Amino acid sequence: MRLVYAAFGVSMLLVVWITQSVCNYGCSDWTLWHWVMAGLALWAVFGGFQIRGRAIRRSEEALARDTSNPKALRQWQAGQIIGMAFAEAIVFYGAVVRMVLGGTLWQASPFYAAGLFLLLLWSPQMPHAFARN
Repeated sequence: MRLVYAAFGVSMLLVVWITQSVCNYGCSDWTLWHWVMAGLALWAVFGGFQIRGRAIRRSEEALARDTSNPKALRQWQAGQIIGMAFAEAIVFYGAVVRMVLGGTLWQASPFYAAGLFLLLLWSPQMPHAFARN
């Protein structure tokens, strides 16, 4: 799981680096499409907390009953990967703002920062059932 986590982190940094390398200064006008990207990013934040949290909660409850439950362990892994994917999506929304919509760095930076912050916040932690044993 740590390898997947590292791959998501590296890919986020590559997206930011490539986007900033390719784009010019951009235009600081805030259009409807910028608001659409901000709304999608906000949806990804809430969706990440909801879906990831639900999957991890269910798996931890099952692992508390039986620590050798492979289905619960796969569900925990799926919850972790879902969180990472939602965090990466936010960075991609920032890349869309920068590359497709022609935004400036300051317009894309909140997307980059939020995605990287959520990736750090949602780093894979050992299920609580294993920590007790």
